[in-house]
Amino acid sequence: MLCQCSVLLFLLVLLPYQAKAADGETILSNRVSAKGETEAQKYSLIQPDLHLLHRYVPRKPRLVGGDESARNEISVLIAGMPRAVRREHQYDGKESTQIMRLLASSTNENEADTNDPQKPIPSRNAVSTTVAAHQPSSQDRWPYFLPFLGADAEKRGHKLPYSFGVSPGFYSGKRHIKVTDPKVYIAGRTISADGLAKIKVKSRELNWSVRLDAWIFPFLSVYALCGYTRQHTDASIGVNLIDRIRSRRGAGSRYFKVPVDLTGTTYGGGITLVGGYKKFFTALDSNYTISALRGDLILGNEFSPDVKALLCSIRLGWREKIGRSSLNLWIGETYWDTTNKITGNPYIPVVGRVGFSLTESTKRPWSTHIGTHIEITQTFQFMVDMGTNFRGLFCVTPVFMFRF
Repeated sequence: MLCQCSVLLFLLVLLPYQAKAADGETILSNRVSAKGETEAQKYSLIQPDLHLLHRYVPRKPRLVGGDESARNEISVLIAGMPRAVRREHQYDGKESTQIMRLLASSTNENEADTNDPQKPIPSRNAVSTTVAAHQPSSQDRWPYFLPFLGADAEKRGHKLPYSFGVSPGFYSGKRHIKVTDPKVYIAGRTISADGLAKIKVKSRELNWSVRLDAWIFPFLSVYALCGYTRQHTDASIGVNLIDRIRSRRGAGSRYFKVPVDLTGTTYGGGITLVGGYKKFFTALDSNYTISALRGDLILGNEFSPDVKALLCSIRLGWREKIGRSSLNLWIGETYWDTTNKITGNPYIPVVGRVGFSLTESTKRPWSTHIGTHIEITQTFQFMVDMGTNFRGLFCVTPVFMFRF
């Protein structure tokens, strides 16, 4: 009995010294020890994400000097992480001593060094130098002039596209055109044609263009475009007086076909605003273009309208990473403001010069669009967009992108 009491007394005396020695010789390893789990429960701490620490600090230094030294060293390590990572995992430096204890036995990397008594322990100055050398600077991560605030956006975890892009594209579309306020000018007199004729117009357009864009801010892109447009227009003109005579004979209305082929240069520019949340994004786009078209009218007359168009669109989409590529899918709406006043002054035999003017616009200006944007790499990308208003308007736009 006396022997057992002596052994128990000896263990009670020895236990505090062992606990103190364990606190003073904390070493980093790749596994969490049972003592680390006890400390986490004792201080009600969240288990640190060791994968993140290993990512941002390639080598964990050996720490000596007790709690104060541990607190200073873990503060240096945590300072090398991006702000978003520290905020998400609550690495705010206030619990550095306890976190350091949890990491004390969490790296196999230095475990072999601990078992080697001849291996010198690095000094605190050497540790600080090593950590500072591996801290990524904002210039290393985003060494480009544009976009402004690009480095800050990347610190927050956003992956930005290359600043500049060249996009050759093709557009094919057809639409019904509404004609209003037609007028005819003969011998200095103006005759309104609203009550004299009915005009129906269908248009088919093809366009080849190249677009140059630049991201000014992470959420704002501006672009300029230039291309070649070919437009075929079928105008159907019905004369009301003739239709009344035909209706009395039991015949239907008759329309006279006037085909017009126009070609010319298209140029313009636009702006795009983007934003997102997790895998979802929205984009607002607006562009203004001018098409300087030239063509032939009936009886050898030339026709040279300048057609202006303002397109505004909104897209709501979803983005997913597939290997090294990214897939974007969206649905959206586009408003076509193609209101133009068309004028001409053709020569009519016997009558002479007959001027005319009319206002044209898209019959149903809203269209629904779906599309996809495939980022094969950050440099080579492909996009296609299709839209319709389910009332005669349909368009498709495939685009190849080269970003740099």
